[in-house]
Amino acid sequence: MNKHLLDARFSFLYVVISVAAVGCAMTFSWIADLNRLQTVLLLMGGLLGAWATLFSFLEIRRLAQKPKSVDEALKEEPDPYAPRTVVVGPPTGAPYPHHEDYPESAGLEEGQLCSRLTNPTPLIEDFLNRRSNAKQKAHASKVAAAEK
Repeated sequence: MNKHLLDARFSFLYVVISVAAVGCAMTFSWIADLNRLQTVLLLMGGLLGAWATLFSFLEIRRLAQKPKSVDEALKEEPDPYAPRTVVVGPPTGAPYPHHEDYPESAGLEEGQLCSRLTNPTPLIEDFLNRRSNAKQKAHASKVAAAEK
């Protein structure tokens, strides 16, 4: 669990933010003459938004901290967000090696298999057929109206 959620100082911040959000939501619901359901939705949304904002600021503050000494750095848990060194292999000659170059590849990838289907997707095919039929009917009625 995050350290700032267990600290009493930060718990007090959540309480203060909650009181402010509830006060604003209740004042707005009284001024706008909202019913109970709308007031509850406004309260929940306001509280979630306020808590998420406070949590984000506290997380940014926590991640930006640096240890004061070597002993403190060694006592703390490893930071999962710390920068890592990535070892890059030598160039292979191909800018992007293709999956078919590897023996464990079964052949075509999913995108290639889907692009070679005999029939298009049924929903899209129905939509396109209805659209073309509507255009043909509209064109036929314009031609018939022009002939009269």
